[in-house]
Formats: sequence, structure tokens, C-alpha cells
Amino acid sequence: MHTPDPDADPVYDLSRWWCVTWQKVQPDAEPPVFRYYRLCLQQNLWGQWELLRCWGRIGQKPTRERRERVDSPEAAEAIRRQVQKTRRQHRYVRIETPLVALDMADWTTENTARCFAGKSE
Repeated sequence: MHTPDPDADPVYDLSRWWCVTWQKVQPDAEPPVFRYYRLCLQQNLWGQWELLRCWGRIGQKPTRERRERVDSPEAAEAIRRQVQKTRRQHRYVRIETPLVALDMADWTTENTARCFAGKSE
């Protein structure tokens, strides 16, 4: 894994950030339960690439969140393809969600969860 020079200023490439969301309705629950799974590629404070995975019930704070560093957006794309395959096998449907433009100072775990929390309209 690439280790950035601690004395160099980080370089952010916001054009390569992305976020993919899948949803699933569990019809056997009364009332039906809506679930979501979200995978986002972003850069951390030091400019390193990381994947943020969030999942839980729609309309609630993420019940689970996991971050992992990746070497590049291309490496993240391979992970995204595998996650998409798994989500399809579990009957999740991909939905379109806009990537909210945030000030870098506001890009915290709390704000990430609030901005990307699945909502049912």
C-alpha cells in the first residue's frame, strides 16, 4: 500500500469519488422492513483512498459502518463489482443517490452517516 510523504500536501481528486446504494424490501416482516447497503469511495484527510461501507435500516442511523484503505480507485472498482454481485444474490436493487458535495471540514463520520443515510421517500 502506498504511504504518502508526511511533509507533502494531500491531493484530493473529487472527480473520482463515488457512492453506490442498494436497497432491499423484506416482505415477510410485518410491516415490510427496508434495508440498505452503501459503498462509497473517498479520500481521507491525508489524501489516501478508502472505501466506506454502511448498512442498516432505511431511515435510521447506520447500524454498521466499516472503512478500509485501498491503493487506488481501480482497486476499489474491483471490490465494488464483487459487492454488487453479492447484493444481487441477496435480492438488493441498486438505486440512484447523488453524491452530496461537502466541505472537506464537514467530511466526518457523523456527517457522512447523516448525508448518506438511506431514506425512504
